[in-house]
Amino acid sequence: MDAKFEIATDEQIINPVCDFTYSWGVNCGLSKGEALRFSVAVSELITDVILFAFPGDSKENFEIEFYHTFSNVEIVVSEMGEPFDPDRHTYDFQKALDEDDFDGAGFLLMRSFSDDFSFINKGKEGKEFRLAKNIQIHDIDELLQQSADQREVELRNKGDQNSRVNIEEFTINRIKPTDAEDISKLFYRTYGYSYNKEDLYLPKKIEESVLAKDKLGVIARKKDGEAIGFFSVIPKDNSDIAEVGEAVVSPKYRRNGVMSSMMDRIIEIAKSHELTMLLGEAVTLHPVSQKVNNKFGYKTTAIQLASMVNVKYKGFDEEYPQPISMALDFLPISQPPKKAVYLPEKYSEIILETYIELGMDVELKESGAYHLADKSDIDLEIDYSSSSSLIIVKRYGKDFFTVLSDMVSSLEEKSPKTILLDLPLKNRATPEQFLNITSLNFIYCGLLPQFHFDTDFLRLQKVYSAIDFSIIDIYSEFGQKIKSFIADEYHIHSEERQKT
Repeated sequence: MDAKFEIATDEQIINPVCDFTYSWGVNCGLSKGEALRFSVAVSELITDVILFAFPGDSKENFEIEFYHTFSNVEIVVSEMGEPFDPDRHTYDFQKALDEDDFDGAGFLLMRSFSDDFSFINKGKEGKEFRLAKNIQIHDIDELLQQSADQREVELRNKGDQNSRVNIEEFTINRIKPTDAEDISKLFYRTYGYSYNKEDLYLPKKIEESVLAKDKLGVIARKKDGEAIGFFSVIPKDNSDIAEVGEAVVSPKYRRNGVMSSMMDRIIEIAKSHELTMLLGEAVTLHPVSQKVNNKFGYKTTAIQLASMVNVKYKGFDEEYPQPISMALDFLPISQPPKKAVYLPEKYSEIILETYIELGMDVELKESGAYHLADKSDIDLEIDYSSSSSLIIVKRYGKDFFTVLSDMVSSLEEKSPKTILLDLPLKNRATPEQFLNITSLNFIYCGLLPQFHFDTDFLRLQKVYSAIDFSIIDIYSEFGQKIKSFIADEYHIHSEERQKT
């Protein structure tokens, strides 16, 4: 999150918020024209909240949050005002012309001036409005068109692999802002422009992330200073784990122990930051990255279906016939103390086996009596690039099933590829609440140890794409067991949907 404001329902705040939105959008990479139009959409949204969400002259507060990634910006407005149904406020051009009735024009403007507009009804938790705008990276788009250069790089890389060089000495050091250009060149010389994270071709972006300490990384160099390897992990905001960001070794210097040395150093750095786990997400259209993870002791604990769309990988010229799934591999750095977990009976066996794989000591507890809060506490994250959403349950309330059902219905209006649902395993209400949501057709995804708030979560998934499991390549034996478990449940749900 870049910024979060709690704002009073006062019309005087509209201009300052729009000015901030414009400047923030430009700094994130929007053109001045795009930033201006996006700020107009935000202006319309917060004006509607101020004028119509709260009755009478009451002065209330609402929240606005600003997020950005390399590829898009997103603004989330949360308010606890009067309920309303946006479907009843559809703009009618003829009514506007004949009767001066402009009801719904604001929503039309917001949709026109943003790339994605979502309304989420969260019941007693209020309402969320989400505006998102894609960042157009024209330089990268142009670079990706340079097919002749790409072929030249691939031929050179093939030659490099055939002329592999043995090296006796190399250094591993933590990355500094001054390493940014060498890191970009390393990815170019290894992958051409086929690597799927565009920011790695922009040294300034790498420099900014290092300065902001958004990632922990190391760089490997020969004695003469040539960069030959790079490895980074990205700490999570709400837990003491880190996700593997990027890892690369120059082809002609592979099989010299560079990757192993970088991994060892990353683990040292992770321990110094008191991190407890490393997470590696490995694509399942080939087993290469999973083999690397397995070599270093990572354990597959979950398989996330249809995670990535429209991604091409160098060396795979044929079109992959479905969205790419991911294996989630965890490496424990330090073992947490024994903990109590409350598991849905349907998944207790596979989850307990996963804990054994990880070497984690848990005690399976019966739910017993528990108290539900008046209001649920549920977070929502939307990944626009992959058409997926993540719902994180922090606290169960009496309104849980209603709120969850409404959220899923709202998200389904955007034709998602997947909706993920994370349930807390330390909460004694989870087994019974799981039974309540079986009608929503979620299936198993896996165990996420220490994933949110330093506690374990069960991840479920609802998949809207047809999945051919025969082309999902899982390397580890236990990972194959998880795949088989998910496939069986997926096919059962598919058959039930066909019957209805």
